[in-house]
Amino acid sequence: MNRLTSRQRKLVYLGVIVVLLAPIIILGRPKSGTGATADQGVLAQMRTRYDLGENQLGQVDPTSAAMNLVLLGFRGIAADLLWSQADENEQTKNWAELRANVDAIIMLQPHFVRVWQFQGWNLAYNVSAAWDLVADRFYWVKEGAKFLKKGRDINDKIAQLPYEEGRVLGTKIGRADEWKFYRAYFKKDPNEEAFKGGPDPELNPKGTDNYLAAKDVYLVANELQKARPDTIQMLDVLFRSYPYRSQLNYADALQREGHFDESSQTAWEEGYREWVEKFGQEKFYGPNGPYHLEMSEHDMGDMAEAQGKDVDAFTRWVLQMQNETRYPYWKFRSQAESAKLMVDAHKLIYDGEKQFVKGNLSTARDLLFRGMTLYEQLFAKYEVLTSDDEALEEAMTAVYYWQRILKLEFKPIPAQFPLSVVYANHQGILPLIESRFKRETGQD
Repeated sequence: MNRLTSRQRKLVYLGVIVVLLAPIIILGRPKSGTGATADQGVLAQMRTRYDLGENQLGQVDPTSAAMNLVLLGFRGIAADLLWSQADENEQTKNWAELRANVDAIIMLQPHFVRVWQFQGWNLAYNVSAAWDLVADRFYWVKEGAKFLKKGRDINDKIAQLPYEEGRVLGTKIGRADEWKFYRAYFKKDPNEEAFKGGPDPELNPKGTDNYLAAKDVYLVANELQKARPDTIQMLDVLFRSYPYRSQLNYADALQREGHFDESSQTAWEEGYREWVEKFGQEKFYGPNGPYHLEMSEHDMGDMAEAQGKDVDAFTRWVLQMQNETRYPYWKFRSQAESAKLMVDAHKLIYDGEKQFVKGNLSTARDLLFRGMTLYEQLFAKYEVLTSDDEALEEAMTAVYYWQRILKLEFKPIPAQFPLSVVYANHQGILPLIESRFKRETGQD
């Protein structure tokens, strides 16, 4: 019986190793070159196609328990450990360690979208609220937005992340209790040493309004959603409304700040055009076929018949989507806000309240009464305003201030006055108005 010599066995083993290594090399060959000429193995191609590869683990402490778990192949357990440490850091207000742990988490799980969503929201909302100074709160709001921006740079095919960033730039900065400061800080950062009286260029390279910056990010999200609709967690028609809502929010914010001039009127006009001519004409797909939102019920019936669909089912779906997006409301609200009558009413009431605070009671009374008169005309002309919380609150506030002035002047309140019916029918709003009155005037 022939037996292989020791040397022959070694050669056989070497040959087997070479045979086994060949497919490994072919499959796992790393990328070399750039662009269309880049050469890479099958596994590298799959990593590129599905965005699964990381070039490095990152700056994780090599002596930490998390790193030991990673080296043993327990990346998920390591990430859980870091999440627990991050929660503890937040409870103990150890912000430096919190940031380090959050950075380590994303290095371990860069493509886990929930990490970016949760921690971005956590920094912008929870961590910011733990600080006393408004400038410090704004810093952490920015950190949340920057975290989400970094997440969308790494996960550049996921529509959910630019949407989340847009929410921080728009809703958090524009609607927080500190919104007046935040909106100003967005254009002129309080860290003057770093930004020399300008905005933080990482979040606001154009030096624009926070709502317009959010609008730009939402438009990016929309393009990604069209390419990969599976990357969002809500109705596509609602998701795609956000850039256009940001334009409307921008117009509203200008008026909240007292800009009752061409700038706010132009912003509302642009909002109306975009809402009706862009968003309203965009094609969506429902269970009963394609549709768009700028449709009357008659149009819905015609389109359903043209597509051979059930008219009632098609109409119900489109009406439901109009309600989901509040499409009719924003259409007519932006139309009303674009009118000079509405701009004048806002300005009269705003100026009347300011004159009241200054102690100019007779001037304030006349301004408020004129604003109330215009508002009554607006309610008659634009029915949609009669169910609008903001319009009702402004109208009721004007009446409240006006009546307070009459009491201070020892004058009787007449039985009939502009908005008397509205005031009588919406007494439930008064506690909110009284609270705002005390806060803004310092009076009981």
